[in-house]
Amino acid sequence: MAGIAAVFTVVALYLASIMATEMKQLQDEEANLDELLLDVIQSPQQPVDQSNQIQHRQEYTGISNPGSCHCTCNWYCQPPWEYGLGPICPNYYPNCGKPRDCQELYQKGFTRTGVYVIYPDGRQQGIYVRCDMDTDGGGWTFIQRRVSGDVDFYRNWSDYKQGFGDLNGNFWVGNDNIHSITAQGNYQLRIDLSLLVTNKTYATYSSFKVGDENSGYFLTVGWYSGTAGDSFSYQSGAKFSTKDQDNDIYESNCAELYKGGWWYKSCHQSNLNGYYGSIAYGQGIHWLSFSGYYTSLVYTDMKVRKL
Repeated sequence: MAGIAAVFTVVALYLASIMATEMKQLQDEEANLDELLLDVIQSPQQPVDQSNQIQHRQEYTGISNPGSCHCTCNWYCQPPWEYGLGPICPNYYPNCGKPRDCQELYQKGFTRTGVYVIYPDGRQQGIYVRCDMDTDGGGWTFIQRRVSGDVDFYRNWSDYKQGFGDLNGNFWVGNDNIHSITAQGNYQLRIDLSLLVTNKTYATYSSFKVGDENSGYFLTVGWYSGTAGDSFSYQSGAKFSTKDQDNDIYESNCAELYKGGWWYKSCHQSNLNGYYGSIAYGQGIHWLSFSGYYTSLVYTDMKVRKL
């Protein structure tokens, strides 16, 4: 019996030694990973001019479809070539080519709503956009979003040209970018609106196109459908106006009168870039058929998808 007990003791000591060695290796690996992640988090980032530039973050979403994209990073991170995150996200859109809009991303398996990079018209340098991968089949590219009064939308021509705001909050994606996206083909427009959390509605337009800067970002929209009532067709055929560039057909500058940047005519039936929360006539975020001119909407977004 003493011999058997001795054998068991030796085996137990041997197993304990192996477990201790494996535990030490696991602790070392976790320490190395923690150090790597700390380096990533503390790595210097390029400054963002919040006055006229969109604050960008890239959300990588996991893809498990064999033969398609193989993206494994599903936490918020910056483009690897810009901030040195190669060890974490070795590829941006591996084997995915260059998606031209959110619909192409959705078709490639990126089905989580968030912030992505697209390459309209095959440009070499991508642009950051927010994608709605949930509403009405997904694949929508946001061009505007208002959720609070944190971002000032009473801005000049240059700001509206380039875009501004925070893609995870309030933003305008930029008239140059809207033109580039909608010039790629036939796009439809969806506008979601809300007065209260439980009072939501929407409008869709069968076509939506914005011209280039030389045209004054000339607006063309198609047929309306939805539940909000049609308060955007009136703006079709208008050029874009801001407080420093008056392109409307009214005797005064509508952008100054109604505190926004928009496709004003004489002046508006919708003012989605108006002053958040204003109850002054026509100056708030308005959709005439839904909110009237004195009640400001609490939420709006505008998004496009290729037909």
